[in-house]
Amino acid sequence: MIEIVIVNWNSGDFLSNCILSILQSPDCILVDKIIIVDNNSKDYSLGRIIQSEKIKLIINKQNNGFSKACNQGFCACSRGYVLLLNPDTIILQNTLSDCLDFMSKHKDIDILGCTLLDENGKATKTCARFPTPLRFFFDAAGLSKIAPSIFTPGTLMTDWSHNESKFVDQVIGAFMFMRGDIFKKFGYFDEQYFVYYEELDFSFHVSKSGGKSYFNADIKALHYGEGTTSTVKAFRLFLSLQSRLRYAKKHFSRTGYLLVCFSTFPVELCSRFILLLAQKKFDEIKQLLKAYKMLLTALSK
Repeated sequence: MIEIVIVNWNSGDFLSNCILSILQSPDCILVDKIIIVDNNSKDYSLGRIIQSEKIKLIINKQNNGFSKACNQGFCACSRGYVLLLNPDTIILQNTLSDCLDFMSKHKDIDILGCTLLDENGKATKTCARFPTPLRFFFDAAGLSKIAPSIFTPGTLMTDWSHNESKFVDQVIGAFMFMRGDIFKKFGYFDEQYFVYYEELDFSFHVSKSGGKSYFNADIKALHYGEGTTSTVKAFRLFLSLQSRLRYAKKHFSRTGYLLVCFSTFPVELCSRFILLLAQKKFDEIKQLLKAYKMLLTALSK
């Protein structure tokens, strides 16, 4: 009835804890398969997971990126519902049954997200809106952080409390509960994105084609956040910036794309540098410059 796709890359104990939360939940009876797509992890994460006939492993010989790994998992699903789940999440007692019950009653919804609580039990802000070049500029200049009610954030809806249920542009890829036929209707993730923006791009395509995404504040799960990439800050920033430019080039006009390029390079680089310098975070300044060096190298190829 429910098939869960988890992409793993050096997630350590997060993966085993995530799997355990699924298998020990009363909702486990609703789960047909847990498909783990491993992107050539070098740590012990796969060795720590509990043995179960529900688990199917797909092991890649190299890191193919998040989008491609997701598609591998999606293609291995066969029916019912598909849950894209991050390894740094914990399923609560009724998370899956609540999702299933809600989707069965609302046939017009294609993608469902839920409230993701942090390690302190506080609801995090996870939904996003489809960006515009100007809103990307607001983010890059730091204006959306200073006054989000005036300068609307580019993607992440930090200006909204997330304490109510409503239709949204995009729910976070850490927990995307989808109908099994969504890929036949709308296609798969764009594999040009290595990581970041792939679920935003997918949700935008779904929306343009008449599909809907919904955030249900009453359904809950735990999400620690950045469990896989927290140790590679420069690389993570590089990938995020690279995917942003790719999204802008794909969906915006040439003028809009050039505005995003301007926002990303002189504007955001300077705003980040000044903020870190004021906070005397000199090591993070090194990471920032390293990320931009990687971005320039990638763009020059």
